[in-house]
Amino acid sequence: MNPFPDMRRVFQMSVAAVAVLLLFGCAQVGSPDGGGRDEDAPQVVSADPPFGSVQFDQGAFVLEFDEFVQLQDARRQMLVSPPLPVPPRAMVRGKMVKVELADSLMADRTYIVQFGDAVRDLREGNVAKGLQYVFTTGDVLDSGRVAGRAEDAWSGEAAAGIRVLLFEEGLPAVALDATLPDSLRPLPDYVGLVDDSGRFDVGFLPISKLGWMVLDDVNGNYRADQGEALAWGKGTLQTVTDSAGWAELMAAPALRLDAPPPSASTYLSGVRVDSSGYFRAAISGLEALREGPDGLSDSDISDSLALMGPEGPVELGMKGDSVWAKLPGFSADESGPWLLRHPSGTDTLVFRGVEANTPPVPVEPAERFADRAGHFSLRFAPRPVRLDTAMCSGTVVMEGDTAALSPALFRLVENRLDVGPFPPGASVSLMVEPGGIQGEEGLSTDTLEWRLSVRVPSDYGAIQLVLDSAAHASDGAVIWLLLNSSGAPTTHEVDAEGRFNQLLPGRYRVVMVQDENGDGRWSGARPAKGLHPEPVLRWASEVDVRAGWEVEIAPEFHPRP
Repeated sequence: MNPFPDMRRVFQMSVAAVAVLLLFGCAQVGSPDGGGRDEDAPQVVSADPPFGSVQFDQGAFVLEFDEFVQLQDARRQMLVSPPLPVPPRAMVRGKMVKVELADSLMADRTYIVQFGDAVRDLREGNVAKGLQYVFTTGDVLDSGRVAGRAEDAWSGEAAAGIRVLLFEEGLPAVALDATLPDSLRPLPDYVGLVDDSGRFDVGFLPISKLGWMVLDDVNGNYRADQGEALAWGKGTLQTVTDSAGWAELMAAPALRLDAPPPSASTYLSGVRVDSSGYFRAAISGLEALREGPDGLSDSDISDSLALMGPEGPVELGMKGDSVWAKLPGFSADESGPWLLRHPSGTDTLVFRGVEANTPPVPVEPAERFADRAGHFSLRFAPRPVRLDTAMCSGTVVMEGDTAALSPALFRLVENRLDVGPFPPGASVSLMVEPGGIQGEEGLSTDTLEWRLSVRVPSDYGAIQLVLDSAAHASDGAVIWLLLNSSGAPTTHEVDAEGRFNQLLPGRYRVVMVQDENGDGRWSGARPAKGLHPEPVLRWASEVDVRAGWEVEIAPEFHPRP
């Protein structure tokens, strides 16, 4: 009697496949010394116990290959479904891989050991992709299977190597809560891997409905943790065995994978104050909050900052991770309390020493080109209080002619020296003589000089969106974003005519975001709120913008001068 009649055809096909592999291995025994590169992946020639064994009661199994092999990153790459309390141990010797299993196999269960990209040939590192070993501790192999797709929510790239976690009777809500300890979050009942194409196909499952999620399981604990990208399916997947059901699964929508925003972890460093009450500090940890296309913007971070003094709120400036303020009523003997609120909480500012007041000096490198509005701008610290334009001068060179700049073009805007606007195409020289910039208790002591250029309109390009108004009518729920060559959003905004203007030559991408929550930006995964990433349509990629050209973007786009 056939021990697993439901799998007769699968087993016959497996035997035939092994026979073909044996014949193939006999025909190609490898390249001779000095021959071409070996591009063939290792092939299994025998398994002990055999593939598909029933009533499995061994503590290990051995796979023999047609060439010498090695294991790479086996701890992360190898998966056992259903998961074992103790991970398997894999060892390689010559052409054989031995896998030792913990003595904790459940009765009457089908197990799949998936190797991912762990097994490679010794010489060239070719990967034995799709390698798996299947057995059952019962009498019949389970015959159900599920399939689907997974991709990065922002880039749309295949989420290769990501783990698929399957749960009987639906996905537990606690599985998405990264704040809970492992002891309160269940292990999945079955696991699989996403392949290089972004698909997963998990077989040898019982016929049932399964909750599903995909996870970049960095620490290998089969649970979603802080910083790990994840996605989860709505509803359940029904395991199937018939071809009609399989076709439906192959058409399943992709899960959009994204790492939830990190919890705030910021702290103050380098807190200083001078005798005039000019305070500055750095806030460490903001980089993690800004990371990714759905990270906090500088305006989001600024909104989360506040400085309170004995007399109420204090105006606070910010650039990068640096903050500064003029503390009203400050004295070395009476210093507070001053409270600074940042994303992680509120800190009391403690000044262990008061610095001597110094004249204002530039605290960032000057740009070589004027900004898009034709201005020069540079931040000073401590904060300047007065600019003597009589000590400011400059020249503009246009087509060989030199003209003096009006001192009226020099001004202080908060803590920045701003000069301009300048005419397009000009070469500009700027100078501020000693004493031209005054602080609370001191004047600038050095001659400050800068040189810059001003771009002309023909130095820029543009992207014009050609939209079908019927198909792409905007009701405020669509956002068009321009990305740079690395895929990060730029500060350029589309105008009312659907055009991105004043673009420097380079390569750009255009995406359309369905702004489901109406916050005016892309929002990624929010598992705690049950919110999936907002859909992103990759409208155009690798758009080359040239100086003086406008590129029309349509379903099929063409550049024109």
